Amino acid sequence: MDRFQEKIVMRELLSRTLVCLIAGVTFSWASPAAAQQYNGKELVKATLMADVSSIQPGQQFRLGVLYRIEPGWHIYWKYPGDSGIPTKIEWQLPQGFTIRDLRWPLPLREKEPGDLEVFAYTSEVLLFADVEAPATLPPGPITIQAKSDWLVCQSLCVPGRAQLSLTLNSGANTASDSAKIFEDYASKVPKELINPIGFSRIGKNLEIEIPWAPNGASLDFFPNPPADAVIGHVVRDGNKLMLEIDTETKPISRMDGVLVVVSSGENRQGYEVNGRSTVTAFHPGGSTSAISLGGILQALGFAMLGGLILNVMPCVLPVISLKIFGFVSEAGERPEKAFWLSMAFSLGIISCFAVLAVIVILLRTAGAQVGWGFQFQDYRFIVFISCLVFAFALNLFGVYELSVSAQATQGLAKLASGQGYGGAFFQGVFATILATPCTAPFLGTASAFAFAQPGWATFLIFLFIGLGMALPYLLLAVNPKWLRYLPKPGAWMLRLKQCMGFLLAGTLLWLVWILGQMRGADAIVRLGALLLLIAILAWIKGSFWTPVSSSRSRVLAATSMLCVLLLAAGVYGFVTKPSRLVWQQFSQAKLDNALASGRPVFIDFTADWCITCKTNERFAIDTSKVRQEFSKRNVVMLKADWTKGDPEITEILKQHGRAGVPMYLVYPGGSKDTQPVLLPELITSQTVLDALNKT
Repeated sequence: MDRFQEKIVMRELLSRTLVCLIAGVTFSWASPAAAQQYNGKELVKATLMADVSSIQPGQQFRLGVLYRIEPGWHIYWKYPGDSGIPTKIEWQLPQGFTIRDLRWPLPLREKEPGDLEVFAYTSEVLLFADVEAPATLPPGPITIQAKSDWLVCQSLCVPGRAQLSLTLNSGANTASDSAKIFEDYASKVPKELINPIGFSRIGKNLEIEIPWAPNGASLDFFPNPPADAVIGHVVRDGNKLMLEIDTETKPISRMDGVLVVVSSGENRQGYEVNGRSTVTAFHPGGSTSAISLGGILQALGFAMLGGLILNVMPCVLPVISLKIFGFVSEAGERPEKAFWLSMAFSLGIISCFAVLAVIVILLRTAGAQVGWGFQFQDYRFIVFISCLVFAFALNLFGVYELSVSAQATQGLAKLASGQGYGGAFFQGVFATILATPCTAPFLGTASAFAFAQPGWATFLIFLFIGLGMALPYLLLAVNPKWLRYLPKPGAWMLRLKQCMGFLLAGTLLWLVWILGQMRGADAIVRLGALLLLIAILAWIKGSFWTPVSSSRSRVLAATSMLCVLLLAAGVYGFVTKPSRLVWQQFSQAKLDNALASGRPVFIDFTADWCITCKTNERFAIDTSKVRQEFSKRNVVMLKADWTKGDPEITEILKQHGRAGVPMYLVYPGGSKDTQPVLLPELITSQTVLDALNKT
C-alpha cells in the first residue's frame, strides 16, 4: 500500500469514527424510537419472540430477538472485525427462569471502505438462547423483557436500541407462529467441531491446518480473539489458513472462532472452535525454534534490565561503593583476587534468585493443580495479581516497608562476617536479603509473569534478574576507577522509587479493566473494596509495626489488623446477602394487572446509587416480619428502578410530589379505585405493616 492509499484509508477510518461518535452522542440524548430512524427509515426493527406461546413448569424453550435490517445495511456478529460493535441482548426474565449463552448464526465476511473486514448480518437474523422455566410458575400471563443494543452500518454507522417485551401464557405446551423461524436459524448456528484441527505459531503468524477438509472445498476462519488482542486478516492457502497476530498480552498458540467450510453449491457450514474442540500441534517449518529462541532472548534481556534497575533503589545503591572498596582493600595489591571476591559476592546474589525461581516453579505447579492453567482467563488470578500489584505500589509510595526479621538478619550477618571467598558469598546473600524492601515489588510482578511460563524459562528469567543486579558489582570490581561515574545517593532515589509506584498503578488500572470485561461493574466494586482493605492494613503495618516499634505497638497493630479483617468480613456478608423477597420489575401494565387481581401491592421506587434506599431495603423491608406478612397477604412486590432515570418512573414521582427516590407506595386493598398509601423516605418495618393494615 503506497502513501496515497494509506492516507485514504486513514481518512476513511477517521471519518467513520467521527460519524459513529456523533451518532453515539446523539443517540444517548435521544429517545430509543427516534434513535433508530435515519432519513425517515427504520434501519433495524427488533422483535422479541419465543418458539412457544404457552409454557409449563420446568419446560425448556427458546427465546430470541429477530432483527429485520434495511437493505444495504448490516449489524455485527459477536466479534465485529476491524470495526463495529457486537450486537448485545440483556435479558430481563421473571424470578426462577434460567437462560443459557446466546446462539449466533453464521455471519458473513463483509468488506467496508478502507479495506476493512467485518463479520456481520444483513437483511435478517435471529439471535436466540435456550431458556428453562422454574418448577413453579406464577399465576396468570408471564411477561418477559429484553433490552438490545446494536450498531447498524453502511457508509456511516447509527446506534440502535430497543426495549422489548413478550407475554406468554402458562398452560399446555403450545408452539408459536415463530417456531419455524427458530428452526431455520438453529440450522445456521455453527456445529460442534468433531474432527481435529492443528494450530502452529510461527513468529506473528498463527497457522491453522484442516487435514480432513473435503477436496475442492473453500475454507475460512471467523476468529473470536481475546479482547486485548489485535489481529490481521485471514490468508488462505489450500488446507491451511494463516492469521497474523499484531498485538497480544500473552502468547496466543490457538484461537477460538468458527471454521467455515464452503462445499459445492455454495453450501456454507460452520464449526465452532472452542475449548472443547480437539486441537493438535503441527510444525510446518523449522523456523519455530529460532523464533522461540529470539523470544526467550528478549525476555532474558528485559529480566537483566529489571535486575539492573534494582541497583538504583535507595536500599541498594549506597552499598555498592562500600562493597567494591572492601574487595579492593582485602585484595591488596592483587587485582585478580578482587575479581574473584566480587565473583563470589555476585554468586551469592544469583543464588538467592535461583532459590526464588525454584519457589516460583513450585508455586506454579501448585497453581496449575488448583486451576490456574489459563491464568489471565481466570478472574480469581486477575484479582490476586491486582492485590499483589497494589500492595507493592503502596510499598513504593512509602505507606509501609518490607523488612527482614532481626533473628534472620543476625544469622546472615554472622555468616557474612567471615573473610575470604566464603565470606564474600554470604555478603552477597546478605545484601540481597537486606534489599528485600526494594526488590519485592519487582520480584512480585516477575513471579506473577513467571506463573504462565515453562519451568526452565522461569528459572532462566530469575537467573538473569540476579545477574542484572550483580552486574554493577562485577564491572566496578574489574575497574574501580569507574566508581566516579556512579550517581551519588540522594533524594532523587526516593523520587525514582515513587515513580516506579505509578508504573505499578498503571498496571493495576489495566488489570481492573480486564476484570471489568470478564465480570462486569460489580466485580470492579468488589475489587475496589478489597484494595481499600489492603490499603488500611498496609497503613497500620507502616505506622505501628516497624523494625523499631515496641512490642506493645506491634501487639496493638496486630490486634487492629485482626479487627479490621473481622469488620470487613462482617460488612461483606451483610452487603452481599441476597434478598429473600421476590420482586417483579415495575411497569404500569404490571401494576394494573396486580390491582385487577385484587391483591395488595407494594412498590419500591429505588436506585442503585441511593444509599437511603438500600438501607431501607435491608433494615425495614427485607425483614422476617415483613416477609411473613407479605407472604400471608399474597402481596405483589414491584421494584421501580430509577438508576438510569426512567421517564415513566420520573412522571410517577412527580405525580406524588417527590423529586427523587426513595418513594414507597402501598395499595392495601388491591383496588384501582383507592389511592395508594405514600410512605415517608425513612421507614421501619412497622411503617410498612401499618400501611398494609389501612383500608
